[in-house]
Amino acid sequence: MSPARDAADPLHALEVLVVKDGVGLGGLPAAQQSLALALVWAGLPADAAVSEREVNDALKAQLAGAAVFLDTDHVELRRWLVDAGWLQRDGYGRAYRRVAAATMAPDQRALADGLADLHTDAWVAEVRAAHRARREARRRDWLAAKEAAA
Repeated sequence: MSPARDAADPLHALEVLVVKDGVGLGGLPAAQQSLALALVWAGLPADAAVSEREVNDALKAQLAGAAVFLDTDHVELRRWLVDAGWLQRDGYGRAYRRVAAATMAPDQRALADGLADLHTDAWVAEVRAAHRARREARRRDWLAAKEAAA
């Protein structure tokens, strides 16, 4: 985490969330739910309607990549995205489209604008790797101090 980053910055708040494992969307506060859904939204294909199979494949890829911290499946995630207004579904459930940021409510638009150009998979992988490295460094320091005290 960058100490210079403003705590209100969506990326800062996401850094705290994406380093976790087994996060259930239903157990998150509304603001964190929005962040998680916005992150998934940012990794979906823009400006194109896709079939249910294609959106399912895209969501499976998100759950293996940027959204790896979430404990859900692609079907539940698709429902969350549709219900929260991040993903549009046609009346027959055959076509899905990522909602354009310009048509979102102001709070969603702010998140969407902040994440629109983010390469989500790479960013999450970088944040998680940096977190693991910091944890391992603390562990090594602790072991060294324990050994020195013995």
